[in-house]
Amino acid sequence: MLVFGTLSVIAGAGVLLTKYTGLGDLYVLIISILIGLGAYFLIYYFLVVPMSNAESSTSISVYDLERKIGEVITTIPAKGMGEVFVSSSSGSRNETAISFDQVEIKQGKQVVVVEVKDHTLYVSELEEF
Repeated sequence: MLVFGTLSVIAGAGVLLTKYTGLGDLYVLIISILIGLGAYFLIYYFLVVPMSNAESSTSISVYDLERKIGEVITTIPAKGMGEVFVSSSSGSRNETAISFDQVEIKQGKQVVVVEVKDHTLYVSELEEF
């Protein structure tokens, strides 16, 4: 965006200065480059910076799932991996899970995410009182 915008302004300024002024080619080139640099900074500070600051994502990191409650959708063996469905305010997602207590957790059970390591959830079965 910046490169093409700047080149467009330099070219446009060059065409206009050549056509409507009696300046020499070197002066037209220098003035066009200066106008292009000015346009570069205007584009950067008034378009690029505000857009990058306004950028927000509705997705959450897998590391934000700690302490969240989910449901086992694929049985988690004592020494293996299964899959957990976790809902949050920004949406729902399925994640790979390992039993934190190294016990089998059956499909359909409620679990709590104890920790997250290497994009894998370590979960414990949620015990009801």
